[in-house]
Amino acid sequence: MTPVRFRILLAACLISGPVATVQAAGSAMDWLMKMSAAVQKHNYDGTFIYRHGDQIEAMRIVHQAKNGTSRERLVSLNGEAREIIRNERDVICYLPDKKSVVIEHRKTGEKNFPALLPEKLDVVTSNYKVGLGGSDRVATRKARMVFVKPRDGFRYGYQLWADEQTGLLLKANLINEEREIVEQFMFTQIEIGGPIKPGDLDPRYSGKKWVWHREPEASSKAVSDKRWTAAKLPRGYRLTRQMARHLPTRDMVVEHLVYSDGLAVVSVFIEPQGSGSAKPMTGSTGMGAVNAFGAMVNGHQVTVVGEVPAATVTMIGQSIEYR
Repeated sequence: MTPVRFRILLAACLISGPVATVQAAGSAMDWLMKMSAAVQKHNYDGTFIYRHGDQIEAMRIVHQAKNGTSRERLVSLNGEAREIIRNERDVICYLPDKKSVVIEHRKTGEKNFPALLPEKLDVVTSNYKVGLGGSDRVATRKARMVFVKPRDGFRYGYQLWADEQTGLLLKANLINEEREIVEQFMFTQIEIGGPIKPGDLDPRYSGKKWVWHREPEASSKAVSDKRWTAAKLPRGYRLTRQMARHLPTRDMVVEHLVYSDGLAVVSVFIEPQGSGSAKPMTGSTGMGAVNAFGAMVNGHQVTVVGEVPAATVTMIGQSIEYR
């Protein structure tokens, strides 16, 4: 894997017609709240596709919601074999082709289909216009569509389909500035409700005699000396987290800044020059919905990554400074 591709994937490995009337927009917010809450209320077992660029991945997901907590297991059905176990604390990725396991602590605010929406939606209307679409059918279930349109060019738009019975998100399109679909998640089959068998949440691999990369218990901690900052941000974005992280697969510590507008999330990784990177990354690059920008600042490699337009990561990246 090239250094540029690694940096683009780093954040992920560590997501139409006129706007409706005010009354309809209120109904659309109700549906957004239903979608946000549904993943914490319901068990489900299904298969979904993830399309980005010219690639299509198929995944099976088994999710259990119990006593306010959740556990889930994802299994890739095509391409490179991998299996991911998520609980309230950790994300465990089994890579049988590489005979390795990567364990990271679950990060606050991370978004994974169908849990793409944040719990707090009050800031959404400041940066997006929300409207209610018509009814459709997804994975044989009736679904209601909601439009989430950006107010400027520094964030993508969304088309979301919620299950009419439970509110669970069944399909999501990410729309770029040219109104093209740059990323899509869609269930092709799903069963909602009912018990989840304990064995369905267990990995099929034991990981014995494999190489284990484990993020240290105290590796992610708040940064007390907050001298790294973005001097200029697109409207609506704010710093939501700043921490030092020990990357388990590279045995190194990087500073990690997270900026968000409530839906879109941008990560900034800062590492000392010569800390293991084969070649410094400078300028812009992209892969599907993900854009990245790299620069050398004060003897450090700065990499900005996010599922946002290139203009967003470029503005943030060019304004990163050490005070």
